[in-house]
Amino acid sequence: MIYKLIFATLLFPLKGALIRWRANFTPKVQPVSELPLVDDVQQASQPRSLLGMLQRVNAEEGIDGLYKGILPTLGFMLFWEQVMSLPSIAIIGYLHFGMYDQSSVLIIAIASLIKIIATVIETVFVNRAVTTREDIASFSLRRALDALLSPTERRHPYRIFIIPGLLAACTSWVVYIVGTIGARHFLFVKQFSNISGDWENAGPHIPLLVGAVIFSFALNALVLTPLEVMMVRLSIQAKVTQVTLLLDTPLVEAVGPVRLRTDKDEYTGLISCARLIIQEEGWGALYRGWWWTGFRGILFI
Repeated sequence: MIYKLIFATLLFPLKGALIRWRANFTPKVQPVSELPLVDDVQQASQPRSLLGMLQRVNAEEGIDGLYKGILPTLGFMLFWEQVMSLPSIAIIGYLHFGMYDQSSVLIIAIASLIKIIATVIETVFVNRAVTTREDIASFSLRRALDALLSPTERRHPYRIFIIPGLLAACTSWVVYIVGTIGARHFLFVKQFSNISGDWENAGPHIPLLVGAVIFSFALNALVLTPLEVMMVRLSIQAKVTQVTLLLDTPLVEAVGPVRLRTDKDEYTGLISCARLIIQEEGWGALYRGWWWTGFRGILFI
């Protein structure tokens, strides 16, 4: 476990930059010939890649900015390893071995529900911790909650589960992962179960293995990436909007490496989020970091 934490710490600047890049609001430029092209200048200064966001964060916030949000991230890693390991093992075990009697289906459903609830909580806290412009106290839970949750959410914590579209996005994400694990059993594991360790007979199946890996990469990138982008946008929306109303100033123009979407109509759901991202920023915004998601998603299927 300690090695996983060290590895996660080393990679965290990339993960943090990815979250910020996906949260970054970059509306399409619509130049008007009679007016100075102010938007063009503004757009040109926006990071256009993960590396660009990483460089921007390092230049403006230094090492502190690169590791903003690492404590909740590592905390949730420990949670998944120590608390959620049994539900995860139950899902993977039953799906891999094809045990689909009434009791196993019930266990898979309960474990998946727990995973959905935990994913919503993790998404809200980690994404907000990375993108917030407020200082997060490292050793004061109350101050950290003040920075990460809106006053309404602090009074009624259950409200993070009714953030428009977030529960639907997280549910779709978990269902996809669980579904693809089941598909692996039927389409892949059964094919190799009889030749395990028999490398002479495994040769003809190698093309199938390579094809499955390539297909998994493409499918994960195609399906999971938009869901993860929308999970970032939806999870930070309520807090950003609340701060804007309290300060009565548009945070979209505030100094910082990330331009947050605060001066537009809110996302009212998962479909609304996808539609507005495409309309305002183009299809490319929905597929930021597709290669990251594609490679990581291979572990799921």
